[in-house]
Amino acid sequence: MDRVNVKALRLQDEELLYAFECANRIHFERSVPSRGDAYYEPESFHQALQQLLSEQADGDGCYYLMWYDDTIVGRLNVHHTDADTGEVGYRVGAEHGGRGYATAALRQLLTFELPGFKRLRAETTSDNVASQRVLVRAGFIRDGEARQLEWAGRTLTFYTYVYPLDR
Repeated sequence: MDRVNVKALRLQDEELLYAFECANRIHFERSVPSRGDAYYEPESFHQALQQLLSEQADGDGCYYLMWYDDTIVGRLNVHHTDADTGEVGYRVGAEHGGRGYATAALRQLLTFELPGFKRLRAETTSDNVASQRVLVRAGFIRDGEARQLEWAGRTLTFYTYVYPLDR
């Protein structure tokens, strides 16, 4: 597995992040709802990035980029869902999948100081076996019943995984 480095999102990364998001739009929209056309317009993207950086500065979320050398290969974030729980999300670019980057990045995240979180949770669709493997390899445990959601004319089944930070 190649070495990936997880670094906090910064305004200086905007140009490379915008290129990464645009290059991977179709890939990402196959498995998650679209962010909409406006997100991919430079000014709207800049505003969205500013919002994330503001949330990060206020402690409302933690936003990271996965780097391999000087290339962004993915994103990783944690949002508060309640007083003690953080929702983890990640995405890896189309040409970087299957190399262990998400697992390595998630393992790195688990070593970071994440103030205010006692546990992390993540969801993945039942057909996203690769993401399920990432979570299990990083130490997450499947929790509870599956839930279903209608999206784009089809029913998706989601599994929830948890990771207690007070181990």
